[in-house]
Amino acid sequence: MDGDSDPYGLILTLILIVVLIAINAFFASAEMAVVSVNQNRLKRVLDSGDKRAEILKKLTSEPTRFLSTIQVAITLAGFLSSATAGSKISIYVVRLFALIGVKMSETVAMVLVTLILSYLNLIFGELYPKKLALKNPEKVALRSARAIRFVMVLFYPFVRLLTRSTDLLFKLAGQDRQTEEEKVTEDEIRSLIVTGHVEGLIKEEEKEMLESIFKFDDLSADEIMTPRTDVFAVNIDKPLTEQMDTIISEGFSRLPVFKNDIDNIVGVLHVKDILKYANKYGFENIPVEKLIRKPYFVPKHIKIDVLFKKMQATNNQMAILIDEYGGFVGIVTIEDLVEEIVGNIYDEYDEEDKSIQKLDDRTYLVDGGIQIQELNKRLKINIDETDENFDTLGGLITYILGYIPDKDFKEEIKYDNLILKVNKVCSNKIEEVLLTIKDEPEKPEEE
Repeated sequence: MDGDSDPYGLILTLILIVVLIAINAFFASAEMAVVSVNQNRLKRVLDSGDKRAEILKKLTSEPTRFLSTIQVAITLAGFLSSATAGSKISIYVVRLFALIGVKMSETVAMVLVTLILSYLNLIFGELYPKKLALKNPEKVALRSARAIRFVMVLFYPFVRLLTRSTDLLFKLAGQDRQTEEEKVTEDEIRSLIVTGHVEGLIKEEEKEMLESIFKFDDLSADEIMTPRTDVFAVNIDKPLTEQMDTIISEGFSRLPVFKNDIDNIVGVLHVKDILKYANKYGFENIPVEKLIRKPYFVPKHIKIDVLFKKMQATNNQMAILIDEYGGFVGIVTIEDLVEEIVGNIYDEYDEEDKSIQKLDDRTYLVDGGIQIQELNKRLKINIDETDENFDTLGGLITYILGYIPDKDFKEEIKYDNLILKVNKVCSNKIEEVLLTIKDEPEKPEEE
């Protein structure tokens, strides 16, 4: 009997492929489990005297060697399964198609078998075991620890050879030699986040939050501030009783206080301090100048990660932003900073957000004062956030036109795949914009 048509040989080949996929699954799940293990829980297991925890602790202390070993094992398992399937099974596929009257070359059969095997290996050898590992990473990591340690010892010479070969290439290319612990770049982490989201390991909300963390040190305070024109401030020269109705209706717990002119911010008034004083002496003749606290001034271009640390260190909940001339430009609160990571935080006193009103699937009525970053995040569009010429949607329109439109301005403005139409202008400020999103950005016609 021809060896290529031996049914026992086919069965052994299929068994070998299943074993190799299982090996791939083991290492994939072990990798995901070890990198996801909770260090606090691991410490508790370590304190209980579990020997596996000691091994696992050592694995996590050598991440480069561990990940290199895993990568070698997975690559070998995948290579062997593909080579075995291609050489052993393709002949049976040719004969199977011949039975139904379809002529197929062995090369095409080999490609078909490789594609099917790649699909099975991706599902059963990568995605499924990784998802299982994430459900209980500590348990999977502890179970895998001894086997991983054995493989690390077994593959050590090969991993060492690969490391030396890579170092040699770097020397020949005139590059610096890699350090033992390679630095992971921000782009690599972002790529892992996107990959994890595509594979279903990271939820959409988690992906957005992680991306917001990376953007946190790129933003300046004036990009997220409440601008001066929208800030409600207390006039120290005016009796507080005349302003109480507005203070109550605005619903803020802290208010900037100005003297003579809103550019001259002299302090911050806490509503809690007003209530404490009123409880003792009544609301009549509340001495605002005695209740105000020292304002916390910062330059408008300060990075928000730096501002966050400074506000934490000084116990300030509100920062007063000033420009290079000392003029008041806006305020930023701790809540504003936190919202840049977790999204908008509303309480029972917050009014419904109407800054973006959906009219249909592609058309929105948008507040002209909305920050570009917020607009991009909520509508999934890509207006340039780094351009220093504008921070808001209204600013973008003014920058494109080169002048401030009046109430009679009716022209449509095109920006990439967006159509912008000014809907309302008040006091030289664009209040509302009709925004339409087209399918694809319009490309200039080739001559």
